[in-house]
Amino acid sequence: MDRRQFMLAGSAAVAAATLGGRQALAAGKPLKIGYNVATLANPFFQGMTKGVVDAAAKYPGVTLLNTNANGDANTQSTMVIDLINQGVDALILNPINANSIVPVVQQAQKKTIPVFTLDRGAACGDCQTNFLETDNVALGREGAQYIATQLKKRYGSVKGNVVNLVGLLGTTAGDDRDRGFMDELKTIQAEAPDLKLVARQEAQFDQEKAFNLMSQIMAANPVIDAVFNGNDDNAVGALRAIRQASRNLPLDDPKHIIIIGIDGTAQALTAIRKGDMDATLSQNPLTMASQAVKYVDTYFNGDKSTIPAHQFWPHILLTKDNIDSAEVKAYGLWADEVAKG
Repeated sequence: MDRRQFMLAGSAAVAAATLGGRQALAAGKPLKIGYNVATLANPFFQGMTKGVVDAAAKYPGVTLLNTNANGDANTQSTMVIDLINQGVDALILNPINANSIVPVVQQAQKKTIPVFTLDRGAACGDCQTNFLETDNVALGREGAQYIATQLKKRYGSVKGNVVNLVGLLGTTAGDDRDRGFMDELKTIQAEAPDLKLVARQEAQFDQEKAFNLMSQIMAANPVIDAVFNGNDDNAVGALRAIRQASRNLPLDDPKHIIIIGIDGTAQALTAIRKGDMDATLSQNPLTMASQAVKYVDTYFNGDKSTIPAHQFWPHILLTKDNIDSAEVKAYGLWADEVAKG
């Protein structure tokens, strides 16, 4: 079963697969949730962790075991096994690698511990009670469409040299964003052959890697029109490289390098407001995380059949023109909210 089929699968099968003695908690006994995040070096995951912690605190009797894998898949597996051994009733996981986390998720499943994957999933389909993420393929597609639209405004037709700074391959987010971008780019190129992909490099959602890669790409390509970034850390790293090369020009300058990222981090919001970065496709990890905790509560205290097997959380395009609009405020700028404390 591929991930798209998984999305369409009914949640009833998932609920049935994870039934067990732990249903006794519905009677109001204390609930212990194990949480493991891929890393806290990324501001998006800092926001997501805050969302989990804040949401869990609203439920009387809930104990949250909050752990951080520090970017290492083996460490994550060890930590999650430890959470299982501590007798957690449910797991909320943010996998580093979709494949390497599978044996651990399956171990939890054997112990009738429901697993809720957040932002990134496990490559085992219905071994997860719920996989809650943004539609990452759509994010990649929309990134390509945004670049094409901006280039058409600039040149009168869709043309130019484009760079793709990929996220972390092996994660559902990194793989899907790259796939969405590349598929949409090919579709656009079918009618706009002068739109060229001059570089595609894996920056791994890391500012320093993105900075170094973008510096190398610019050295090899004197003309670059746009950069799609797997996340905002990639985008900020690319922006630093562009600045260092003295190629950071105003948004309306015909030689300006269009930069679009994903996430809506504080650095990206600042760069957009200053006119240094064009756009980001913002997620909201605070509300996503809160929903994941609600699903845990529903699993034990509500109607399991209402929990979707796979759900896409809304996202929004942020530019200098709309970043402080009522629409965006209604959606929520999570980075601004985190900064407020």
